[in-house]
Amino acid sequence: NFINFLFITHCHQDHYMGLPALLFSQVFRNRTKVNKEPLVILGPRPEIKLVVDRALHFLRTDAFEDVAPTPIIVPLRPGSSYDTPRFKVTTCSTIHPVCCLCYRFTEHDSGKSVVFTGDTAYLDSLARHAQDCDLLVHEASYGPSHAEPNNSGGHSGAPDAAAIAKLAKAKRLALVHYSPSSRDATLAAAKAIFPNTVAPLPGDSLTVE
Repeated sequence: NFINFLFITHCHQDHYMGLPALLFSQVFRNRTKVNKEPLVILGPRPEIKLVVDRALHFLRTDAFEDVAPTPIIVPLRPGSSYDTPRFKVTTCSTIHPVCCLCYRFTEHDSGKSVVFTGDTAYLDSLARHAQDCDLLVHEASYGPSHAEPNNSGGHSGAPDAAAIAKLAKAKRLALVHYSPSSRDATLAAAKAIFPNTVAPLPGDSLTVE
C-alpha cells in the first residue's frame, strides 16, 4: 500500500529496524509507478535524521537518484506540531530512556482524533494529551501486570494503559507492544478497568467512526 507519511516515535532499533525494507517498497517501487510525491518521515530530533540517512545509505539511493524523490525528514521536539491539508499532529514527551514522542492526529473535517503513545511508563500528562480522543493506541509491554510509575525501563502494563484511557475519557483503547503469548490475559486486565479495549493482531485495521 502507498503511504504519504511515516511517524516514528523514537529511535530504538525495534522501532526502526524495518525502515530499509519499507523505504525500498515505498520509494523505489511505488514512487516510480504511482506517485512522485516524496515520502515524509517524522520523528524525534536529532536522531531521526541520522537513522533515515543511514537507511538510505544502506539502500545506496545515491546511485539511483533519478528513480524517486528523496524522502523529506521532519525532526520534531516534544511539544512540536505538524499540519497537513487533511490532519494536524501534536506531540508530547513520554517517559522512556531516549526521547520518545506521543502523537495526536486530529482530522480537520471531522474533528476525530487518534493518539499513539509509543513506548512509555505510566504518565498522567499523556491523559491530558489524549483527552476525549476517539482512539488511544497505548503500549502494554508488561502485559497484564502493573508497572511502577516513572519506571526506568520506560514501559507500561495493560492496567496502566487502561488507567490512562479512563483518565483521558478516550472512546476506545487499543493495546500494542505486548507479547502475543499473554494476549488474553493482557486484554482482560485492561478491560477490567476500561471495558472498550481491543488488542489488535498484526495486519488488523481499526476504523474511527
